[in-house]
Amino acid sequence: MVTFALLRHASFDSLDHAGGTWNGVSGHVEHLVGQLRSGVLRPLSGGGGPYAAPGSGSRPWTGAAADEAVREIGFLADELHAFHFEALAVAAALHQARKALAGAQQKLLRAIGDAEALGATVADDGTTTLPDLPPGERNDPEAIAYQKRKWDEVRQHVQVMTAALTEATEADNAVATALRALDPEEVDPATHPYGAGNALSDLEGAMGMPTDPRARKEWWAALDPALRAGLLAADSDRLIKAGVLGPTEYEWSSPDKGAGLWGVREPGIADQMMRVKVASMVGGGALAGYPDAARNMAHYLDGDGTPLSLAVEPVLRDDADFQASATAQLAANKDKWRQAAVEAFEKSGGVPVSIPVESPVEHRRFKDENWYFAIGSYPYLTSGVATAVPGPDGKPQVSLQYQVNVWDRYNWDEGKTTPIAGTTVTDHDMATLHQTGLAKEFDIVGRTQPITIQLDEPTAPGRTTQ
Repeated sequence: MVTFALLRHASFDSLDHAGGTWNGVSGHVEHLVGQLRSGVLRPLSGGGGPYAAPGSGSRPWTGAAADEAVREIGFLADELHAFHFEALAVAAALHQARKALAGAQQKLLRAIGDAEALGATVADDGTTTLPDLPPGERNDPEAIAYQKRKWDEVRQHVQVMTAALTEATEADNAVATALRALDPEEVDPATHPYGAGNALSDLEGAMGMPTDPRARKEWWAALDPALRAGLLAADSDRLIKAGVLGPTEYEWSSPDKGAGLWGVREPGIADQMMRVKVASMVGGGALAGYPDAARNMAHYLDGDGTPLSLAVEPVLRDDADFQASATAQLAANKDKWRQAAVEAFEKSGGVPVSIPVESPVEHRRFKDENWYFAIGSYPYLTSGVATAVPGPDGKPQVSLQYQVNVWDRYNWDEGKTTPIAGTTVTDHDMATLHQTGLAKEFDIVGRTQPITIQLDEPTAPGRTTQ
C-alpha cells in the first residue's frame, strides 16, 4: 500500500532508470537473437554465412549431433525472442506505473498546497489541522463562521488527497499484477510451442494502450522514445492498425455548421421531388462519369450519417495538384524530422528511438472534377513516426514511416451552387434534404497505407525527391 508520506516525497528517478534499463535489455536481447540466427543457425543449417561450406545449400556439419545442435540453438533463439517481448513488457508496465503515480502525486501536492494556502498544516501521515481561533475571536460570530468556511474548504482538499492516495495505491497494485502475469514458463518454446506469441500477448496487456482514440493519441505521444521504438518494432501491425501514425497534435473538426440540425421539419412534395432528382443524378445521370462523387452523394442520401472511409492513394493518383502538394509537404519537413530523431537518439545514449512527427495542416481544393464534386475543399497533413537506430558504425540510421491524412465534412452551405455536367444544384436545395431527414451529412476520413522511406542524410538544397 502506498502511504501518504511515500507519495508526497516520492522521486521517480529510479523507476525511470529501471524502465529504461529493461527497455535496453529488450533491445540488446533482440540484437543477440539476430546475430544468433544469422551468424550461427543459418550457417549450420546450410543457409550460407561465414561458416558455411562451399556450395549452394551445403552444411558444414551434418549428422545427429548437428541436427540436435540446430534444434537446441533454435530453441535458444526462440526463447531469447520471447524474453525480448517479456523485457519490453516490464518496461511498458513500469512506464504505466510511473505515469499513474506521477499523476496521483501531482493531485496530492496540489491539494496540499491549496489546504496550506488556507492556513492548514498537513502532516506526513495525512493529518490536516487548522490553527484555533485567537482567544479574542472565539466568541465572535463572524470569525467563527469564517473559520467554519475554511474548514469546509480544507475538507474538500482532504478528500482530493484521499482520492489521490487511492489512485496511487490502485496504480501500484495494477503494475504488481501486470508484472506477476509475466510467467517465464509460459514463454519457454521448449515446453510451449507458442511461447513468443504468449510473450507478445503479455506485452500487449502491459503496454496499456487505451481504447479511446483521443486517449490513445495522448498515450502514444507521452511514451518514452526508446520504449516507443521497442513497442513499434515488437508489435507494429497492431499499433499501426490502432492509428499511431496519425497526428498527435492536430485535431480535425468541421469548419462550418453545414445545414444545421438534422430532421427538424417534415419533408414536403418539393423536398421529395428534389430527392428523386438527386438520386437520378447518382444512378446514371449527371454523376455517371464521377464515380467517387456519386458514391459520396449516395451515402448522403442513405441518411445514416456514418463516417465514410476514403482511400487516399487514388486521390493522389487522380489529382496531380494534390500529389505535388503532398510531395512538397514531405520534402519541407523531413530534414526537421530527421534532426529530431537524431537528437532523441543521442539523448538516449544510442539506443533505438521513435518520435511522432507531423506537418502543419494545409487547406486546399481539388482540381480533379471527380474529387472536387466528391469532396471540394479539404485539410490534409503528413504524419508518422521517425525512428533512429544505431548503424554498423554506431551512428544513427533514420527511417520515416508515414501516411497522408485527409478530412472533410460532406455538407452543404447556403448561397452556393454547383454546376455538374449541365445540371445546377444549389446548396440550399441539398441542405433541405438534411433538414427534412431525407439525407444526412457525414464525415469523410482518409489516409494512405503506411509508407516507409530512409532519412539517412539531410536533403540537399533544391532536391525534393522522396
